[in-house]
Amino acid sequence: MALVPPPGVHRLSLNENLFLPRDLVAGVVAEAARLVDPRLYHDAYGEELAERLAEFHGVDRGEVVVGAGADDLLYLAAHLGRERGAAIVEPTFEEYARALRLYGAPHVSVLLDEEFRLRPERLAGVEAGLLYVASPNNPTANQFDRGAVLEVVEGFRGVVVLDEAYAEYGRYSLLQEAPSRDNLIVVRTFSKAWGLAGLRVGYAVANRRLASLLRERGRVFSCSAVSLKAALLMLDRWSEVRRAVEELKAVREWMRQELSKLPVAAYPSDTNFLLVRLPISSSGAREALLRRGFAVKDVGRAPLCSNCIRVTVPPRPVAEAFLSALGEVVGGGA
Repeated sequence: MALVPPPGVHRLSLNENLFLPRDLVAGVVAEAARLVDPRLYHDAYGEELAERLAEFHGVDRGEVVVGAGADDLLYLAAHLGRERGAAIVEPTFEEYARALRLYGAPHVSVLLDEEFRLRPERLAGVEAGLLYVASPNNPTANQFDRGAVLEVVEGFRGVVVLDEAYAEYGRYSLLQEAPSRDNLIVVRTFSKAWGLAGLRVGYAVANRRLASLLRERGRVFSCSAVSLKAALLMLDRWSEVRRAVEELKAVREWMRQELSKLPVAAYPSDTNFLLVRLPISSSGAREALLRRGFAVKDVGRAPLCSNCIRVTVPPRPVAEAFLSALGEVVGGGA
């Protein structure tokens, strides 16, 4: 199955924000296109957006690095694992391993426990230059205990890259702590809660030394002028974004309650998706759901996630239709 679902299928596999009205986001993008002159180069490293993000989060300008989506920053950080290797807390986002392979950096995996909790003691003996941790985590959907994350940061001898792509849906953030930490890079994105997945804008916050290391390795003009301006304008729409986040969280919890009526296990979520363990093959369920018009992510081959699918939380009418289709699939329907 292709990464992007075919036309006419409900897109519940990519964790896009389906709650921000399309007209709102399209209006922001149209305004961004009006404000920039596409004939001209813009600032090479997204300086205007970085300055606005610093104000938005209450950090210094030199502590913010803008990139072409969170992936760009995650790849820029991967070079830190070249000399001493890297570690990845798993199961998690597959791009960390891909980034490390690109840089020729060997890595070890450190598993969560059976309840998807982060166990700092499992990292105590790990010697590496870099550690990737996603919290809230993909695909398990949970945000790790704040104290456990801080214990990992304080005990790890290399640099910790904390991926907070879903932080707007979570219970806390360590972004404002990053500048005061010697070894913490927090990565965020405009692709999830902010509704700009198609424009590819992300950013990292860290102390000035680490921010400079990322900036030095970044590509000039990695983001388009329209993308940067749209992200800048979206920051002024935070109240609408926050409303959409709260609406999603309400549907998310309703979906979990409804899923409890089916012979599946739906795990608690601090993201805009749900991890669901099925009583049948996750790959077979994915295909059966696709035939019914719903694309979901099969994560059954990830550690600890046998027969699990990942489902983006959609607006309630789509959620109701999805639950009906899932009921048919797990109930024995073809």
